[in-house]
Amino acid sequence: MMRWFIKYSFLLRVTALIFLLGGKTLAQDISFSATASSTTVGAGEQFQITFSVNGNASKFQAPTFRDFDVLMGPSQSMSTQIINGSFSQSLTFTYILIAQHEGTYDIPPASIEVNGKRIQSNALRITVVKGNPPQQSQSGSSGGNQQTPGLDSKSVFIKTFVDRSNVLLGEAITVTYKLCTKVNLVSYNITKLPSFTGFWSEDIPIQQQLQFSRQTIDGVLYNVADVKKVVIYPQRAGTLTVDPMEGEVIARIQVKRNRNSNDPFDQFFNDPFFNNTIRDVKYPIKSEAVHVTVKDLPAPSAACKFSGTVGKFNAEFSLDKKETKTNDAVTLKIKFSGKGNIKLIDAPQINLPPDIETYDPKVTENINVAAGGSNGSKTFEYLLIPRKPGNYKIPLDAFCYFDLGKKDYISIKPPDLSVTVERGAESGAATVSGASKEDIKMLNKDIRFIKTAPLHDPYSGKIIFLSPTFIVLQAFPFAALLLILVVRRKQIQQQSNIALMRSRKADSVAKKRLKTAKKFLAANEKQKFLDEMFRALWGFVADKLRIPVSELSRDRIREELTLKNISDEIITSFGETVDACEYARFAPASEDYRLDDIYNKGIYVITVLDKSLR
Repeated sequence: MMRWFIKYSFLLRVTALIFLLGGKTLAQDISFSATASSTTVGAGEQFQITFSVNGNASKFQAPTFRDFDVLMGPSQSMSTQIINGSFSQSLTFTYILIAQHEGTYDIPPASIEVNGKRIQSNALRITVVKGNPPQQSQSGSSGGNQQTPGLDSKSVFIKTFVDRSNVLLGEAITVTYKLCTKVNLVSYNITKLPSFTGFWSEDIPIQQQLQFSRQTIDGVLYNVADVKKVVIYPQRAGTLTVDPMEGEVIARIQVKRNRNSNDPFDQFFNDPFFNNTIRDVKYPIKSEAVHVTVKDLPAPSAACKFSGTVGKFNAEFSLDKKETKTNDAVTLKIKFSGKGNIKLIDAPQINLPPDIETYDPKVTENINVAAGGSNGSKTFEYLLIPRKPGNYKIPLDAFCYFDLGKKDYISIKPPDLSVTVERGAESGAATVSGASKEDIKMLNKDIRFIKTAPLHDPYSGKIIFLSPTFIVLQAFPFAALLLILVVRRKQIQQQSNIALMRSRKADSVAKKRLKTAKKFLAANEKQKFLDEMFRALWGFVADKLRIPVSELSRDRIREELTLKNISDEIITSFGETVDACEYARFAPASEDYRLDDIYNKGIYVITVLDKSLR
């Protein structure tokens, strides 16, 4: 308890001293400088950029780091000094960057505002070389108030796991990309997916939300979650590469301030309670490439028509009927089931007699993708239509695949399939199989030959295309189209001028309102009549003079009407009629206003103004 009291009492004394000293500062010039922890870095290596200003500054604007990736920043820290009764303050902004490509890059100056003036720092030149060169410290570097965050390839990374690295051509390989971390992660993002060149791939469904568990990787305990799972089938022999996966994470880490000063004020805040801060840091991650050795399959026998199917399979061949009639369809079903690269099975080729028509098969898949390979079934259904009666055999080739368990080729021979076709009723859907000259007769007027000579008018004998009537008729659509375009363009221009449209429609709008007011007058509905008369007068003048509603006032109307050379009598009559409407609307029921006079005077004023403002 005494320790906390001493600390807080010292803090209060220092704060009071700062206020007493007021605006006193050290007798030194204001400087704003940029320093780098190293001016020569290796590609993929982190380095630190620090911007320092020795004054009370604000509105810091960082430069663009377009040639580097920002892993962290800006981290802002402030230090204070009291020397011989004078008070000084310095402010630093720290960034952690990483270079990706070799070359020489310039970091532009930063800017900050001090005492109402904006000043700039110096520019920096960073040389990026291959590998990890020796670090060159820059003279005058502040050393930073914050250490480089403890993030590296051992803290968080993606690791690629394969269930086998020596396989046969077409054999399934399960690839799992795992996110491994020893730090707390705020988020993660995959920036580049593997392309699997040389493989045929199928994704294994996994949960979208990462499920972390404690696992030991290379002798170190990590929090591990599956990011992506996929089954790949090599399509060529040799050494193939399983591509890496790239991404980035935002890690929440604890950063310590580096306070080695002998200043008692700094030593006080060097206590662990004040010395740690939490930062969210973006960090790139990338898995290592994995190499797989693929051996070629042994050569199949001449009787085996191998098409690349590898695994363990069964095959079923069947017809839905053995007897049918001409033009009636028969379904041939071929079903493959088992485990392996089942999706790569192509439709079998069947050699049917010319009297049986067939179409592309209907393909049905029921396949489950899981670790170790795909399993399920793939069915092909052929529609066969016999056109002539007879007894037909359906010739099918044996299904040949490579069995991974037996390390040998297996052939599944289809059963003898045949169908008996009897003559059925003739149908319009039947296809004509052949025709002879005697079967087709051409009538004299069946085909009209193309005329190559110019067409003539049977009455005048002139060529039709050169007659005036033909030319006029051809030109009429173009003239009509041109006229429509001109009229439409004029309408669009008029409609775009809202004020002009209001002015043109002011008369018709006023007439409608006066007509409505007359109905209210006949029905002895005083308030509705006066409201409609007021809107008719006020709206007519606003529309006719093209005055926006927001700018409408009595003085503005009087001014505009005077500029239009309207007589004072009409202007006064307009004002009196509007006033009469307002007074009658809010007058007590005992006061009598002649509504007929208001109506007649309103019509008179609108009529005169309409003629005068045209």
